[in-house]
Amino acid sequence: MNQITAVLDGLKQKIDHGSTFIQRKYNEIGQGKFNLPAPVTAESLAVFEAEFNQKLPSEYQTFLELHDGADLFILDDGLGLVLYSLDKVIESTIEAKEDGLIDEDFDYFWVIGELNEGYLLIHTEHAKTEDIPYMYWKYHEGTTEDAEPIGQNFGTFLEYSIIAQGDVFWEFKDFSIEKDNYFVDEKVPEEDVKPPIPLRFVDSVRVEIEYPVSETDSYFTISIYEGKFEQEKLGMRYNEGRGFEKMIQSVRDYLSYEQYHFSSIRVFQREHLLRVNKDQSEHPLTRNQNPQQQGFRYDGYRAFANQLPRPLPGWK
Repeated sequence: MNQITAVLDGLKQKIDHGSTFIQRKYNEIGQGKFNLPAPVTAESLAVFEAEFNQKLPSEYQTFLELHDGADLFILDDGLGLVLYSLDKVIESTIEAKEDGLIDEDFDYFWVIGELNEGYLLIHTEHAKTEDIPYMYWKYHEGTTEDAEPIGQNFGTFLEYSIIAQGDVFWEFKDFSIEKDNYFVDEKVPEEDVKPPIPLRFVDSVRVEIEYPVSETDSYFTISIYEGKFEQEKLGMRYNEGRGFEKMIQSVRDYLSYEQYHFSSIRVFQREHLLRVNKDQSEHPLTRNQNPQQQGFRYDGYRAFANQLPRPLPGWK
């Protein structure tokens, strides 16, 4: 097993376990979002080599042969580690040269992604032999004249980025109490310093979904209970009226955005005890004699997000 495969397998285990809460500098904390797409195609590799007349560095190509790009540790502000698909690397590099982002005197770069507030670059001359670290980074503003060396090749860069939860790890070593004054800054009013968002450690979450009386009256009632059985408390109750898929997405968003850390999610669905009287008698509603119901249990948020509940038979 090579380094890239081992590093990504470890990350996937973390994601599958549901351990996706992350914390970065300046109290940035939340549920990280991840996307690891299918491998790159042989056609894209051939197009790249024809466009730039150069092969990819071996570690970077190994990564692409596992996943054609990736979104890692993305918080709600959209910041994190974004590695472009190879087709987008071609497109972004060409556009960067046309727009002057890649300076004509410093035109030996490919744009392969973004990290926080800057672009990730590969120094093409260094990448030819891989004996000199070829990973670079620059802020979105300016040109490649201002590109900073990361001091890594792709494999170690990826591993360190995962350890640093999608942060600019190479800047950590440059921190100085004397010049950075990170923790105390008299120029910043105390009320402007954001406290960390507290995590809510909840053993389990139970989601109860009550269906509407008919598909035309499409308001679902969602109740979300927190805590162990017989000790749980109602955390949220609301109505959602945009169809089953939108309703389930709203539940997923709630569980994602709330600062939860849990091991179990249970979802219980049931039809309403009343339903529309189809014989159009003077009573618009009648008792539902055989209400359907079904339940699902998931080992953590990731399992829930990867296989969302299905609707009851006969419902869309």
